[in-house]
Amino acid sequence: MKHSIRKFLLINLLLAMTVIISLTAIGNYCLDKQDIEEHLDNLLSQAGLSFTAIAGHDIQNQNWQKLQERMDAVPAQAQKYMNHDKTPEPSSYAGKYRFQIWGPNHTLLLRSANAPTTMLSQGKFGFNDLIINNIHYRVFSNYNQDTHLIFIVAEPYFERDQLAHHIMIDDLYIMLLTYPLAGLLIWIIIGRGLRSLNQIAHALTKREPYYLESVNASDAPLEIQPLIQELNQLLQRLKDAFEREKRFAGDAAHELRTPLAAIRTQAQVASLVASSPEQLAVMQNVILGVDRAHHIVNQLLAMGRLAPDNEHFKTYQPCSLEHIIQEVLKSLSAMTREKGICVIFNHPPQTVTIHGNATALQILVRNLVDNAIRYTPNTGKIQIDLKLETEYLALTIADDGPGIPEKFRARIFERFFRIFGNEAPGSGLGLSIVKQVADLHHAHIVTTETDPIEHTGFTIIIRFPLQHLSE
Repeated sequence: MKHSIRKFLLINLLLAMTVIISLTAIGNYCLDKQDIEEHLDNLLSQAGLSFTAIAGHDIQNQNWQKLQERMDAVPAQAQKYMNHDKTPEPSSYAGKYRFQIWGPNHTLLLRSANAPTTMLSQGKFGFNDLIINNIHYRVFSNYNQDTHLIFIVAEPYFERDQLAHHIMIDDLYIMLLTYPLAGLLIWIIIGRGLRSLNQIAHALTKREPYYLESVNASDAPLEIQPLIQELNQLLQRLKDAFEREKRFAGDAAHELRTPLAAIRTQAQVASLVASSPEQLAVMQNVILGVDRAHHIVNQLLAMGRLAPDNEHFKTYQPCSLEHIIQEVLKSLSAMTREKGICVIFNHPPQTVTIHGNATALQILVRNLVDNAIRYTPNTGKIQIDLKLETEYLALTIADDGPGIPEKFRARIFERFFRIFGNEAPGSGLGLSIVKQVADLHHAHIVTTETDPIEHTGFTIIIRFPLQHLSE
C-alpha cells in the first residue's frame, strides 16, 4: 500500500487542529461565560439604578395606569427600530429585561410587558437568584428610601445561556468555514516543504542509468541530508562495483587472447603431423573449442567496450546503416559460402544516414547476422530488410532456422542465456550485446517467427526513432 507523506501530514495536522480548537473552544466557552455573567450583571445593575434615578421621584403626581399602558406598548415600538432585513428570532435579545416597581404594602405599581405579576424579589436588595414559574432569574433590586418604592430589574438565565450558545455557534461556523482554507494552506505549505524532495527525485529520474555521481545535497533541507548522504554512499559503492566488473571482464579477455592464440597455433601444428585420423579429429575439436573460446572473449570485450559510461560509444555522428550492413556481410561471406546460405539484402533506393555510433552499430549488425548464419541450416536463406517507415528506420533480419519458442523469447536478451539442447555454437552474449546497442540508440526491438504457420525461423526487427536520424 502506497503511503503519501503529504496526505499523512494534512490529515494528522487537521486532526490535531480539530482537537486543539475544540479544547480551546471549550475553555473559551467556560471563560467567556464567566466574563459574560460579570458583564451582564454590570448592565443589569446599571439598568436598575438608572431606572431608580429616573422614576424614583415625584411619585404623587404619577399616573401609573397611563405609565403601564406606555410600558405595554414598548415592545411594539421597539420593533420599528429593528433591522427589517433580518427576521428576529424567538430568542432575540430585544426586551430581555423585566422591570417592576413595587409600592408600599407590596403593591405592584408598574411592570414591563414581559414581567410576571409575581414579585421578582425575596426581600433582599442587590443581586439575587430566583425561580418563578419554573424560570430561573438573575435579579437586581433597589429600594428608594425617599419614596419607599422597590425597583426590580430581572433577566432570565436562559437569555444569558442563549447568548453564550450563539457565541459558541458563531465560533463553530467560523471554524468550519476556515477549515477548507486551513487545509489548502497546509497542503501548499507541505508541498513547498517537500519541493526539495521532488527536485531530488526529478533529478534522479532524469539521470542516465550509468551516471552514478553523487547527488548534490548543498540545497537540501537538514532533515533529508542524512538520506542523501546514504544514497551517495550507495552510488559510490555501485560505481566501484561496476568499475571492478568492467576492469575484470576487460583484463580477463585481454589475458585470455594470447594463450588462446598460442593453443590454436599448437593445435594447428599438431594437426599437420597427426599420425592417425583420430589424432587429426582431436586436434580439429581443439581448434573448434579454441575458436569458440576466442569468440566468447571477443564478445566479452565488446560488452566491456559498450558500457554506457564509455565516452567513445556516446559519440554520435551521421553514418550509413546500409554501408555498415554491406561491410558486415563481406566480413562474414566465408561463413555463408561454407554453409551455402543465400543472403538477400533489400534497402531503400536512396542512401539513409542515421545519427548514431558507427562502431556500436557495426557490433549490433555483426552479432545479428552472425546469429542468423549459425542457426540457419545449410543452403538456407537469410533476408535483411532496411526500410524507412513513418516514424522509424526499421532493420529486419529473418532466417529460416528452427526459431525460438515463444516462452523463451522474453529471456533471449539475458547474458549467457541459451535454450537447453541448442547445439549451435555460441556464447549466449550476442543478443545481450544487441540489446545494449539498441538501448544506446533508443531503438525498439520486436521478435517474432519467420513462418507463423510452420512455427519456424526467427525474425528480429529493430526500429530506430526518427528523432535520431540526421537531417
